[in-house]
Amino acid sequence: MSYPGNSYLVIIFGPTGVGKTDVALKLAQSLPAEIVNIDVGQFYTPFSIGTAKPDWKNEPVTHHLFDIINTPEDFTVSEYRKKFLEVVKEIWKRHHLPIVVGGSAYYVHSLLFPPRAGTFDSSKDFDSSDDVSMLWEKLNNIDPKRAQQINKNDLYRIKRALEIWHTTGKKPSEFEPFYDPPSPYTLICLTRDRDDLYERINNRTEQMIKAGWIDEVKSLKSTPWESFLKSKKLIGYLELLEHLDGKMDLNETISIIQQETRNYAKRQIIFWRRLEKQLKNEKLSNLTRIDTINLTSCDLDLYIKQLSEQLKTKMMLS
Repeated sequence: MSYPGNSYLVIIFGPTGVGKTDVALKLAQSLPAEIVNIDVGQFYTPFSIGTAKPDWKNEPVTHHLFDIINTPEDFTVSEYRKKFLEVVKEIWKRHHLPIVVGGSAYYVHSLLFPPRAGTFDSSKDFDSSDDVSMLWEKLNNIDPKRAQQINKNDLYRIKRALEIWHTTGKKPSEFEPFYDPPSPYTLICLTRDRDDLYERINNRTEQMIKAGWIDEVKSLKSTPWESFLKSKKLIGYLELLEHLDGKMDLNETISIIQQETRNYAKRQIIFWRRLEKQLKNEKLSNLTRIDTINLTSCDLDLYIKQLSEQLKTKMMLS
């Protein structure tokens, strides 16, 4: 495996609400670095408050891949990875370090294990009357291994797997990607003690409501974005649409959003454990480093200082 000269990445992952944005900005300000988004919701221009999108245009550090999609359409991991590589190669030309930040697990995984190329019939309908649970059961009957890797509510990935089966006649699990990162990297998973994380999630939800999240969702109603939101199942947006339709009062809506967000954080932590285990079976570059940092107990300033010095050295060696 060969890498471009002087190339290196930092990838900051972690559950929603843990504080990834603040840590990334603090690290970036201590280095010649630029920040690259890998959070799906933050690709889309209309989704700001509910995705905790930073005020990236006014930050002192250059940001990339925020607000890059203005129409309600999917942005696949393959499309993202292509765009990502274009961006980071330009950052490397400037002798800066890309700091990749976000919690979209499948997209993070694609940086290290790129999806295999293939042409599949994405227009295939699979009986549009079937709901997502029925489609998942179909996939489970065809390929239990792949089905168990996909959340039962993840319509996009379930349909993608079925497309592979119907187009190629092969099980989707046979198309599992192989380890091929674009460069050596430091991969950091930020965590917190559970009570600390859950309190942050609960408080952040209430702050988003006060910041105008309801008005943000209201502006999307009766537009093509409404059906897109329902298909993407972005946490909070669906619940607020139902609130605006009079199906739930505000207190109940907030409570459900908080619970759904906590559940999502649990899934992100489970993904991290699986990824960490998967990487232990790969031949990693001697410049690659994998960290898990508990922000509840960590001296963050000291960690940033030490990491910055190490990264400066790695950037010279890579």
